[in-house]
Amino acid sequence: MTDRDDEPGGIAPDDWTPAEPSGSAADEPSSLESTERDVPDETSGPSRAPRRFTGRGAVVVGVRGLIGIIGGTVAATAVVAATVITGPIHTMTPPSASIAPVPTAQERVCPGPLLRLGDDAGQGATIATSVGEADVAFESVPAEATVGRLPTTDNPSGLAPRVLVLPPGEPGGQPLLAGSQSQAVTSGGLLGLATAECTEASGDSWLVGGATDVGRTTLITISNPSSVVATVALSIFSQSGPVAAPGAEGIVVPPGSQRIISLAAFAPEIVAPVVRVESRGGQVVANLQQSIVRTLAPGGVEIIGETSGPSRNVVIPGLVVASAESVAEIQTEPGYMDVETVVRILVPGDAPTTATVTVTPERGELDPTVFDLELVGGEVGQVGLGGLDDGNYTVTVEAELPVVAGVRASTVTDDGTADFAWLGAPEALGDRALLVIAPGPSPRLHLANPTAADVTVTVESGGETRSIDVPAGRSVSTPVARADVVLTGTDGLIGNVSYTGEGELASFGVTTPGPGSTPITVYR
Repeated sequence: MTDRDDEPGGIAPDDWTPAEPSGSAADEPSSLESTERDVPDETSGPSRAPRRFTGRGAVVVGVRGLIGIIGGTVAATAVVAATVITGPIHTMTPPSASIAPVPTAQERVCPGPLLRLGDDAGQGATIATSVGEADVAFESVPAEATVGRLPTTDNPSGLAPRVLVLPPGEPGGQPLLAGSQSQAVTSGGLLGLATAECTEASGDSWLVGGATDVGRTTLITISNPSSVVATVALSIFSQSGPVAAPGAEGIVVPPGSQRIISLAAFAPEIVAPVVRVESRGGQVVANLQQSIVRTLAPGGVEIIGETSGPSRNVVIPGLVVASAESVAEIQTEPGYMDVETVVRILVPGDAPTTATVTVTPERGELDPTVFDLELVGGEVGQVGLGGLDDGNYTVTVEAELPVVAGVRASTVTDDGTADFAWLGAPEALGDRALLVIAPGPSPRLHLANPTAADVTVTVESGGETRSIDVPAGRSVSTPVARADVVLTGTDGLIGNVSYTGEGELASFGVTTPGPGSTPITVYR
């Protein structure tokens, strides 16, 4: 179903009741070097000086060995003696009880409408106001979900993000709830298509994307759907390392509210930010929204969802390279350097690491492109993926230390209209997932299989069922309609949805609900 302002059935702010919380709580520099290769280079580690032994040391070892032999003989004798003593054997099963926790409602929060700083008159340059409204589509099985809005928001228009709520099912069951939003905009200084998945709240999320240099605006939206106060801390990393940002800790997000914060207030003139959002108390849903203006020409807009936490193996499916020739031509002009396709990577902490980036076409007959990278601890690195032909790709980052990563792609029309998309690395799916497609041009589901076994996925949509084979270590994609799609057999797969149109490009990750309530055994 699709929820709009002019349709009945929505929940007014006064009727909103949060579910119980599930827990508490411009040229771009690069800080890495890359070389294209076909086979990873092998490097040898530092040699270790041989350990030296002395005659005295040998004597000490010999004496201790003799004592060990004597002690071992005594112990062995005691063990033999113990084995010849027989007697009755008693067993007892401790009393226990199986307890099923009380199921809780599922909640998913959408990012809300697109935002800009200031108004039509050029006033209020530090205040984020909404431009238009997003279309939201949602579905649930087997029960019916309800949709409302957060009661309060920093947005002066009062258009708060929508909240999807699915009542709890039977204990141990796992009902499914999913939703997504899309918004195409051509006014208010914004131009482009932005899509996003409605996601569950969490206490720790990573956001890879955005920029705050000239003509680039990045806003952080933080929504608290819980019934308790959330205290949020932002950790901001740049191409130069961690950003010391007074006021980035202790950000209070009241229950049922959305905060909107300009990233430039904490980290101005940053071309490659990565933001970590940690929450104590209520859990939150965090997003970035980036928009670009080149001189006076809008250059695209995107909502950036969270990517998976630090990992040694990061998989990002659904990279769409469109109008590659036009992008290559225009990026040589002033202000257009950031239309290039790039992968952005951060290794948290102080230690450096090495990583390998593999860009694999979905067309299995084409060879992958491979880059070796040297990453500096705490610094965000970017490397261009130029030279890719139009098509669909999966980006894999394998590193010696855990990293977080994201990918940016752009599209450009013949008249210079540009848009861009940021892709993250969603967590691996469970065996069953629900996908809902918000309106937009040519939506397509991309599935990557990082496992060692071939997988067959069953797709149910509109009363029809079909199968998709996803070979081990490969990726596939399929068109999806504006409808609910139930996926079965997706355990271990990673999914992204892409939208591609004339001068429009967008993407969002596919996630499944967190673990449901399962019985536990209590011993007494």
